[in-house]
Amino acid sequence: MTTNRGVYIHIPFCKRKCAYCDFYSVSPDTDIILRYIDALCEEIREGGRRYGDVPVDTVYIGGGTPALAGERSLEKIVRALDDAFLLNIEEFTVELNPGDRNPYETLKDLGVNRISIGVQSTSDEVLRAAARRHNASSAIRELGKADKFFDNVSADIMLGLPYQTVSSATESVLDVIPYVKHVSAYMLKLSDDVPMTASLRSGEYTLPDEDSVVDMYNAVYAKLAAHGFARYEISNFAFRGYESKHNLKYWRREEYLGFGAAAHSQTGDSRYANPASVKDYIGGKRFGFGTAEREIIDKDGEIFEHIMLGLRTSEGIDVAAIEKRYGFDFDERFSGALTRLAGILAREGDRLRIADDKLLLESAVALEFMD
Repeated sequence: MTTNRGVYIHIPFCKRKCAYCDFYSVSPDTDIILRYIDALCEEIREGGRRYGDVPVDTVYIGGGTPALAGERSLEKIVRALDDAFLLNIEEFTVELNPGDRNPYETLKDLGVNRISIGVQSTSDEVLRAAARRHNASSAIRELGKADKFFDNVSADIMLGLPYQTVSSATESVLDVIPYVKHVSAYMLKLSDDVPMTASLRSGEYTLPDEDSVVDMYNAVYAKLAAHGFARYEISNFAFRGYESKHNLKYWRREEYLGFGAAAHSQTGDSRYANPASVKDYIGGKRFGFGTAEREIIDKDGEIFEHIMLGLRTSEGIDVAAIEKRYGFDFDERFSGALTRLAGILAREGDRLRIADDKLLLESAVALEFMD
């Protein structure tokens, strides 16, 4: 039985798209923003009528650039949430970018208690190649501002960007550590239709090779560990008690509701996807109104997702809980996979996880559990 849900809210507006980004976003336009926020608040309220029986304990406002919506729009969103749902908020995160007019006081007054800053790097050369709008000094200033208002600040760092080295990656981490309780360190993954891919094909620059990126990751991991950050998911590190409660819902395959263009939701055996188009979204194709695209996940799909997502985390999966939920003997069903993965998996009672020094193999490990 679901006891709490998370809510994700997407604000799809960006002044300029980063060279590597394939997330849905559009340029800010005052009229479009106002119409979008009205549609978003309508969806939230209708979603509350459909799903408001379960309390909400985490909220995450991401983008895009949420600050571009403006303070009044953010206030409207929070009022809509308060009207629609029983809020029992443990964690309320808003994503922000360096150099924007970020309304920290307003966010704090609205109940936000966690800020995530998109730093990516503190090398100006790397930031220019990634087409980020900020430079290293503005990133550090932004972290300092956030740290003055909030105890729980997270920084995003990206690994594998053009011109990045092991030294510059670890330097970026050392630069953000004084201001944060949480660091997300993501390895770059490019789709075919982003500007960075075109630049690579034209020979404008190259990317670090795979071995170099692994070296970056291991060096970043070591620096964070030396400063008290524990890895709790393959790309996420935190002081104890500062793990992202909202993102843990995804990795534990718990229920969440997504509002806004391109947002996804998961309830029961169903996953929903809102249209990526702001125009279509404003026109009424929304999860909250029951008109989003729906995918039904069968039992085998659920089992695989539990294993795949859980093995990304340091806690791994609870074998006994999976057996109880789905009614099968785990060791018997996956005997072949468990044999093949001996030395890679670690078993501690009912907990099964990937050994610490093998966690980067998680994708290949998960595939072994596909029936």
